[in-house]
Amino acid sequence: MAVSGEVAPTWPPDRAARRFLALAVPDAVRDELARATSHLRAPGAELRATPPAGWHVTLAFLGDLDPAGAVLATEVLAATLAVVAPAPAPELVVRRAGRFGDRVLVVHLEEQPGQALSTLVERLHAALRVAGLEVPDRAFRPHLTLARARGARRVTPRDAAALRLPRSPWRPEAVGLWATAPPGSPRPYVVESVLPWPGSG
Repeated sequence: MAVSGEVAPTWPPDRAARRFLALAVPDAVRDELARATSHLRAPGAELRATPPAGWHVTLAFLGDLDPAGAVLATEVLAATLAVVAPAPAPELVVRRAGRFGDRVLVVHLEEQPGQALSTLVERLHAALRVAGLEVPDRAFRPHLTLARARGARRVTPRDAAALRLPRSPWRPEAVGLWATAPPGSPRPYVVESVLPWPGSG
């Protein structure tokens, strides 16, 4: 994936799409977690698993945003990274499995040093709002979404307790502008632009 400060052609080009700013999961980390959670994607699995190719850490959810808004969000991201991003990038470590209510099964991530990424996200949200973009007012909890409830089957504490996850540490090398992919796409999301983490080389 080319590193770029410009937004790539979007789908559809003249309409809004659901977009967000996020960190991709490195291939090695994704593969380790995929092996540890393979039963969630096995035939007959009771929960609705998310595909590993779409795993990401959301930094800012932007909602339905048109291409002009996507360009603005990318500009705000670039300016915020240049001023606030710690160098080197903070390390993210798989901490434990957990739940958001009874609807979502997640992997909680730990920041090292603590709050380094959270501070960046707080500044990023503030800058996006100043630029006129809407960002939900909720606390940042770095995580990966593994699965969601399916029908009457809810996510239970047992689902989280059953997972044995590798620690799989990594440092972000870039932040991307992501969009929900069109129906029929082989991947759940399209990465429209990528900005390198300052000092990542």
